[in-house]
Amino acid sequence: FVPVVAIALGCYDLLRGFIHTIALEYAALSIAGLDLGGVTAIDQLKLMATLGMSNFVSGIALIIIGLSTRRGALIMLAVIPVSYLIGIVCFRFYSASHEISQANWGGATPLMAYLGICVITFISGLVMATHERPRREG
Repeated sequence: FVPVVAIALGCYDLLRGFIHTIALEYAALSIAGLDLGGVTAIDQLKLMATLGMSNFVSGIALIIIGLSTRRGALIMLAVIPVSYLIGIVCFRFYSASHEISQANWGGATPLMAYLGICVITFISGLVMATHERPRREG
């Protein structure tokens, strides 16, 4: 089941990539609720587009890994939430002295579900892998 989840999350990442790049302005205004009326509008759009580009890469990588190796898929399902955790900690550290955002960040809830699926699948896959009996040859 781990490779299937990795492939499904890869497809979801491709959708996220589409939303963050192809539907960039719609996503910024309607989903994230960003204020694009100020001087930082281009910076905000650039950051969202960059995230979308990395979503395309991670989506394709998850699909390829899910199709080729169960162990690799399991590893990726651990790497993803750890990477986001590092990013969240760093963001909170560096943003502590700045004004709180007024954006609604509508993509945050689906992202938390995505990360939860990664964690639950990783733990379940790890438990199943440790309880598998070695197959006898012959």
